[in-house]
Amino acid sequence: MIQLTHLGQFWSARYKEIRLVGCVEVRIEGGKTIGTAYDLGDGDLPVARFRRRMRESWRGASWDSARWTYSGLPSPLGELAEAAESAPGRGMIEWAVPLLSRAAEGGPAIDLASLDRTPDRTADHLVAPALPRRAQAFGVTYLNSALERESEGGCSDYGYVYRAVKERRERPELFMKGTAPEHFVGPNGNMGLRRDLANSVDRSGRRVERAVVGAGIEPELAAVVDSRGRIWGYTLADDVSGNRIENESLLYLNQAKHFTGCLVLGPLIRLTREQENPRYAITARIYRADGSKAFERASNSGRINAPLGELISWAASHLQLHPGEIFSTGTDMVPDGEVKVLAPGMRVEIECPEIGILRHGAAEVPAAGSGELNPDYSRWEFEG
Repeated sequence: MIQLTHLGQFWSARYKEIRLVGCVEVRIEGGKTIGTAYDLGDGDLPVARFRRRMRESWRGASWDSARWTYSGLPSPLGELAEAAESAPGRGMIEWAVPLLSRAAEGGPAIDLASLDRTPDRTADHLVAPALPRRAQAFGVTYLNSALERESEGGCSDYGYVYRAVKERRERPELFMKGTAPEHFVGPNGNMGLRRDLANSVDRSGRRVERAVVGAGIEPELAAVVDSRGRIWGYTLADDVSGNRIENESLLYLNQAKHFTGCLVLGPLIRLTREQENPRYAITARIYRADGSKAFERASNSGRINAPLGELISWAASHLQLHPGEIFSTGTDMVPDGEVKVLAPGMRVEIECPEIGILRHGAAEVPAAGSGELNPDYSRWEFEG
């Protein structure tokens, strides 16, 4: 029997839709995520069939007339997560294994490395492995992050929160990252760089030169959960942050964290029942626009200051969670110098042997109505 180890999503140029991909034997070789992958189709799920009927009934209509209805439908993995919860005694892994078995019997395998390419509607490529209704993130879960943030902002809040979790198992930092498709970036997409300016006066009332907020990377592990907060998979994430405004005042934290292109996810979800901490090694690299390496650092999720299941229980204590919800778990790698704030054209790699390599670029967030930072896959599907 084939062992299903990873789930994800890819854009199918043939079917002109996002489809499920199931993988076995995923590993990293020669700087590539390789392995055997299978097209799981739409999982025989009702929303996927509804999307097709809706496209047919709206044939000839403009995208603007259907945008809010169509883009609000769940992606295949989101629907799969909901379907798995509706079956008593079956979880995501049990639900997905038969899909893989049928796909392996009925069609050829896909070269996983061939899906690791720049988004293009005429070519198959990986998209974010989950496009959840909501994604949240924990902060200062690593000691290094607490120390870096205090040194940047001159504020003791970060150390206080780190110790609350580490020493007393009390409240962590938790903030919103994504609530709509445009917040999420898939493999080889572009993280968002803010175009607005920092303030002109510092905390002491002295005038300072205003700088473009931009954004920096925070490479980390992300947990994918069910509505009870149980973890069923892990993926890689970049919690993109406009730290220049967060450091001015914690009242700006939401603006620093929640904007177009603010959470990169991928390349796949590693299926597991591990609730404490998988202790994955993670390496991050930043490359300049000319291809030269500007930053490299490694860490291990084992340094997080509390069991991941415990952290997620804080969110579940006051929010109804959604199937397929994502929690980013904090970073131990805070770039400095020229890559503290990325420039357009820079490239990022986040690598984990158990999950693969997540690559992405960086580009300015376009002004409202002036274009898209990353592909709008709902629009691609609708237009056919």
